[in-house]
Amino acid sequence: MIQPSLPPLRPPRPTAAAFVDVTARLSLVMAGLSVAWSLFQLLLVAALGRLDPVGWLQRQGLPVPSAMQWAAHHALSLTLLMLLLSVALLAVSWGLLRRHEWGRIGFIVFLVVVALANFAMLPLVDGMFAAMQSILPAGFLDSPDGREALAQMQASRWTALISAGVTALAFAALHGWLVIKLCRDEVRALFR
Repeated sequence: MIQPSLPPLRPPRPTAAAFVDVTARLSLVMAGLSVAWSLFQLLLVAALGRLDPVGWLQRQGLPVPSAMQWAAHHALSLTLLMLLLSVALLAVSWGLLRRHEWGRIGFIVFLVVVALANFAMLPLVDGMFAAMQSILPAGFLDSPDGREALAQMQASRWTALISAGVTALAFAALHGWLVIKLCRDEVRALFR
């Protein structure tokens, strides 16, 4: 006895539509997590504002690098900016899922800006290690333990810079690929 073949549950979707759906849903999840993280950071900023970590370090006689002072002074503004950017990513991801042209264009802008920002962070990573080194007392650096700590810090500095550089290149390649896919005619045809 021959069994009749069952029709597919749903017809196969075009690959361009599936690509847009998967990309939009993943970015919606990431944007939602980013909004939640930003809200959590707001709570931390409020708590740290009352604890005054920069003042505590200064009272301990430790030098506080100017970049750290600037970040502590602008912590609320930086956190609110991160929250705003997370909400904007949530909006353009929703627009991408709903096939709005502004969502596609906005998502492309986010991809390019994030790829560039990853490279812009490399000097900040280097500056962080320079700031950590400046905190160490000069007398300590002249001791054998100080020289060993300095050597370990230099090794960590290069490891962090190489890791951040490779990560920035990988994200730039991924984001570039996504931009190219989102600019193809079959994908652009899906948007209004």
